[in-house]
Amino acid sequence: MKKNSLTSIDINQKLSNGYNDFSREVKKAAKYVLNNPAEIPLYSIRTIASNANVNPSTMVRLINLLGFERYAEFKSIYKQAASKLPVSNFASHAQNLLSDSNNLFAGKEAIAYKALSNAFNDQTYKEINKAVDYLINAKKVYILGMRSSFSVAFYLHYLLHFTLPAAELIRGQEGMLLSEISQINSNDVVLVFGASPLSLETTKALDKIKKKSAFIIVATDMYTSQATSHADIVIALGNETMNFFPSLLPYIAFSEILVSQLVAKGGKKMLNRIKKFEDELAEMGAYIRPHD
Repeated sequence: MKKNSLTSIDINQKLSNGYNDFSREVKKAAKYVLNNPAEIPLYSIRTIASNANVNPSTMVRLINLLGFERYAEFKSIYKQAASKLPVSNFASHAQNLLSDSNNLFAGKEAIAYKALSNAFNDQTYKEINKAVDYLINAKKVYILGMRSSFSVAFYLHYLLHFTLPAAELIRGQEGMLLSEISQINSNDVVLVFGASPLSLETTKALDKIKKKSAFIIVATDMYTSQATSHADIVIALGNETMNFFPSLLPYIAFSEILVSQLVAKGGKKMLNRIKKFEDELAEMGAYIRPHD
């Protein structure tokens, strides 16, 4: 069979047509491929098989049934399909807003609720709890967010500097990104915000951070995001939008939940640090007192 003679649509059709004739294990593999096409370009056959809860040999059998001799040929079809997708959907989302211009507030509350309710579930809370343990025990905690994610990274860093004295925001300003990353080591934890569309700066930074052997926590939109390729903990928060850009509401909520769990687990030492910081700010006149 000639390389790339099929499209991903052709493969989906073949999987659907042959599904009832597949063995039980091959059906599991086929169903996973149908439901998770975005993962095929990102991962090895062993990872895909593991995610599908089948043996790698089962995935090989499925690929052979589709007419491919090697996984690389199969994977290249999905790489081609992914390369034809738009980098972002800003314009199409904006077009939808124009079509609803007569009722701009319709459904916005429902979208906000959906963005938050879809982001937080038992799996999310489990990963947050794991992340908290690593953050408390880290020698230093770095927070990274590029482009639109910088605002969320700044907010989380602002919250953390009350509770974790070793928290540091990677700013990447004035060309200093690589210099800031160079300070990271294997005793550190790096929390990365990587909402889609993932910026080139984020992927390059993750590559460099991985080489420093730091523990990486990634908050992104989907488990299939390219940002997860180097992650030790992945927190998927969805990609709902009320305008043309993915909502940052789940990332703000994640930051606040994360800090609340840190305080709850941090004990008196963390409470004393917050109280000391609060007293210092009051003494310096950082905030206006009520009724002043």
